[in-house]
Amino acid sequence: MTITYPYSLATFADKLRISSVIWSIQRGDEMSGSGDGRFWQAELTPPLWMAEVTLTELGNDAAKQIAALIRKLHGAQEAFFLYDPVSQFPQADKKGLFLGSSVVTVGAVGGSRRTLSLLGLPGGYVLTLGDKIQIPYGSDPTRYAFLEISETVAANGSGVTGQFEVFPHVPTGVGPDQSVILKRPACKVIVQPGSHNPGTAQNIMTEGATFKVIQKK
Repeated sequence: MTITYPYSLATFADKLRISSVIWSIQRGDEMSGSGDGRFWQAELTPPLWMAEVTLTELGNDAAKQIAALIRKLHGAQEAFFLYDPVSQFPQADKKGLFLGSSVVTVGAVGGSRRTLSLLGLPGGYVLTLGDKIQIPYGSDPTRYAFLEISETVAANGSGVTGQFEVFPHVPTGVGPDQSVILKRPACKVIVQPGSHNPGTAQNIMTEGATFKVIQKK
């Protein structure tokens, strides 16, 4: 079977047994200041999501398979989708059961691109500060926004939210009627060069497997 990129969740992320993960942000800012404590910040590039992943102890065969999939990414040439294991579903809907098969879309994006609204949610559905969302947009190639909700918001009885803030800014290209993923929202990432440690094999188990990723726009 031909290997396709970026790896889907089923191809890679769902096979991982993560013991710990640190999600963070790489910023591309220029800072300047004065002696009286005033500072100025210029955002030269949009922030990029990063993660440091540590796997649980694995059987040698399982560890070899994970390592082989990472090597098949050819360093940072190919990408895959990775979700935050503690943010697979909205906090107010732990398994996504209330969301069900709802088709959620972007309602509108604020002029500052700091805010957006959603349509198609169940009536009264709550999105909580810290929840994640994924929005595919564009074509050839399709790109993916991975956003964090910055304030708690509830849909009205018709399943429509008001404008709410997200981080980082909504990318240019995201607009009304585009699909929004709330169940296992994932970030498109690459493995940071030199960060993959396949772990140490001892008898029948391998421990200490780690890698780092950074968002691929």
